Amino acid sequence: MDGPSTTTLLILFIGLSTAAAMLLRTGCERIGIPPLVGFLLLGIGIATLDANVGMLTAETEVGIELLAQLGLVALLFRVGLGLDPRRLLAKLPSASVIWLGNIAIAGLMGYAVAQWVLGLELIPSLVIAVALTATSIGVIIPVWEDAGVLNSDAGTLTVDVAELDDISGIVLMALLFAVLPVLKDGNGAFWLSVGAAAGELALLFGGFVIFCWLFARYLTPRLYRFLHRWERTPEHLLTVIALGAVIAGIAEVLGFSLAVGALFAGIVFSAYPEQVRSNGAYDLLYDFFTPYFFVAIGLHLDPTLILPALGVGLVLLIAAVAGKLIGTYLPAWLMTDRKSAWLIAISMLPRAEIAMVIVHQAYQLGPWAIDAELYGAMAVVALATCLFTPPLLGRLLTRSA
Repeated sequence: MDGPSTTTLLILFIGLSTAAAMLLRTGCERIGIPPLVGFLLLGIGIATLDANVGMLTAETEVGIELLAQLGLVALLFRVGLGLDPRRLLAKLPSASVIWLGNIAIAGLMGYAVAQWVLGLELIPSLVIAVALTATSIGVIIPVWEDAGVLNSDAGTLTVDVAELDDISGIVLMALLFAVLPVLKDGNGAFWLSVGAAAGELALLFGGFVIFCWLFARYLTPRLYRFLHRWERTPEHLLTVIALGAVIAGIAEVLGFSLAVGALFAGIVFSAYPEQVRSNGAYDLLYDFFTPYFFVAIGLHLDPTLILPALGVGLVLLIAAVAGKLIGTYLPAWLMTDRKSAWLIAISMLPRAEIAMVIVHQAYQLGPWAIDAELYGAMAVVALATCLFTPPLLGRLLTRSA
């Protein structure tokens, strides 16, 4: 008798992993930790089981990777949807000082530790540096909300800086991946080649941003009016998501990756977030697809390298914490009081969505960009910062309230 088909195995995997992810989401939320921690651990658990049983075939892994890419698009589309470009521009004079300080120090700290302490090559060091500039707005906003101070001056400034971190992390990722092939190959005209690659990226990126702005400015309002006349609410949501996927695909074709495109697709529709998230329909799609991105990260972790990665992960964790604390606290102290500066600095510590997107994209390029041990070490950083930051921040916010 023949064994189960690839389609059957994939359906079985989707059913079991989705059920497990939903249970983990509820459990993590009840004990006050971000659900992505549970999703990462689920992926590691599946990888460990597969290493001993061999239940996943190559064909099944292709299907899982498709789900992971859809989860990536859903994740960053929602991040972009929550951004308001006009509000960010209005807050830029106050938030930009803190933002520039924290990404500069965090990036330099990550690069210095990666190259001079861990002895990594140039390319992995640059990937680590870019990844450590990002933060995780999704981890810290619920903590500020629970404390009832999200709308305070410190709370709104924290959100502004975190949003700028997300955008700059994606833009830096696009720039890095544009020059990585030149850095990998190297030639006599090294800096000229790097400059040419960066210049080409700037032109393409500028054109893509103009396209997104024109779409948001002139097409989006007309699109919503048309959809409200011709389609029911759930149906026009699917049309919007489909167009967002098209924008993400255009970015991939231009060489920016799905992550860049999904973020800007969300920004395109950010003027009408209530339309996209009406009736909770988008949240259901988000809750279904997004866990697979983090599960896939866990699946890519070699179980035999998890323990060896702990040492490197601890070193990178120290760099991640020190870089954000120093880089955020000092400029924040210039803009606000000392207590608020500490709260903002601690809020920048989590590295989750954007950081792991950057590392995951680099890992897919091959060991020359990020090897399995370093990939595992960054997963350790993500898990640790997302585990200890929320309770620490929550206690500090409660005391300061």
